[in-house]
Amino acid sequence: MNSTQRDPFVPSPGLATASLSTRDVIAISVTILAPGMAMLLNVPGVAVIAGGSTPLAFVLGGIACLALAAVVIGFTRRMAAAGYAYTYVSRSLGPTMGFMAGWLYTFGLVCFVPMTMAAVAYLTSDLLGLGQVWWFPIFLLGMILLVGLSIIRISVTSRLQLAVAAITIIVILVVDITVTAKGGAQGNTAEPFTFAHTEKGGLSGVFYGIILGITSYIGFESAADFGEETKNPRRSIPIAIIAAVGLATVFYLWTTYSMCIGFGVDNGAAFGADSFALKTIAAQFVGDTLASLVEIGALLSAFFVCVGCATAATRTLFSMGREGALPPWLGRTHSRFQTPANAALTVAAVATVLAALVGFGLGTKDLGGEPTTVYYFFATLGTLCVILVYIGLCIGGAVFFRRSVERYCLVRHLVVPAVGVIIFTAALYGSIYPTPPEPLDMTPYITLAAIVLGFLALGLLRVSRPEAVGRIGSILGEEEPTSAVSRAAG
Repeated sequence: MNSTQRDPFVPSPGLATASLSTRDVIAISVTILAPGMAMLLNVPGVAVIAGGSTPLAFVLGGIACLALAAVVIGFTRRMAAAGYAYTYVSRSLGPTMGFMAGWLYTFGLVCFVPMTMAAVAYLTSDLLGLGQVWWFPIFLLGMILLVGLSIIRISVTSRLQLAVAAITIIVILVVDITVTAKGGAQGNTAEPFTFAHTEKGGLSGVFYGIILGITSYIGFESAADFGEETKNPRRSIPIAIIAAVGLATVFYLWTTYSMCIGFGVDNGAAFGADSFALKTIAAQFVGDTLASLVEIGALLSAFFVCVGCATAATRTLFSMGREGALPPWLGRTHSRFQTPANAALTVAAVATVLAALVGFGLGTKDLGGEPTTVYYFFATLGTLCVILVYIGLCIGGAVFFRRSVERYCLVRHLVVPAVGVIIFTAALYGSIYPTPPEPLDMTPYITLAAIVLGFLALGLLRVSRPEAVGRIGSILGEEEPTSAVSRAAG
């Protein structure tokens, strides 16, 4: 090899600093929400159990995520880092909990990669009339494209993502406005916001619905993962988080309400049984052309959220690899694009293997077939892992704010994080009771296994590289001076 040539994957100074604008990080957060995909594919999964009370599940999920948004913003105004959950929990609850947060958050986001690419394959097969037999070849083609976009600097793709998200939202808003104006099947009513119309479990039925409801919100805070790559991150990232969670809450509330009254509040069984419920409502109340646009928008949203989840997961792997908590080669960046290429390739490979194992090994017609089994399985599993991280962030936020904020506010710094903990915990309860259908009933046990493996990995790290444990959560792109002081004092 010529000595003047440089290996593109050798250790480099770091990520491309100040390469993302406020608009870019807003695009990242909004597109990882994937509103088109979430409303087309997630809502029927909620309605299977929550029935006509589906909008209530999304309201509760939105409240929990608003509480989490306040906590994340409180952190981002004091520090910026790649792998925000890993770093923030490390700074507030210590290296052990920080490692576990990074471990579970990365695992959760990795789960969302096969989930969303399976949605791409499923929707592409349906639009082209190919049949589900083609889902895995389409999946593989999508993963190849994903790797390329993950290694290119994020700003290259974020503007296109924002445009696609905006167009998809506008199309769905046309459906919402039309259905609401016509009063749906039986007229406008506040009944969807009560516990009285679940298909199973009443209160716990809504709690179960919160799982896929929160799945639809996951990603609003993902701009925080790009703190080291953002210009003025302590200003830009809070703006992105507020914009994303505010948009999601209002949009999801209206869309689930219009779908619910479109089918009829007491017709939750039909609502949950229709895997393309939003497309059905669009065709019934607006027309077939707009219904097709809803599905195309969901397809594009699914692909871009797959790219977004992959890039967010790679930032956490990069951060943990750079600090020695995971193999150091994960902490290397591409020489040209300054992106964590090794981590991106790892995420893509793991996601492909997981999709094949679940699709071909556990695929069932009860969940719609192989690609939809992959979708719902990893949506549930990934959300369970991320909810545990969200609970850790809320608890960590309460601890961190009490220790470091000069003007402590009981409501903002304690009550708000507590609201998040309570609702996220209710969602965990709903994942166990009522018992989810097979093979989704396996997901709580796999989550528990992931926790055990995480503690084992940390124990091995303490024995083999104890100095790496001391570096957990130590590297920041930007930090407020008072935060550094409080860390030294704590």
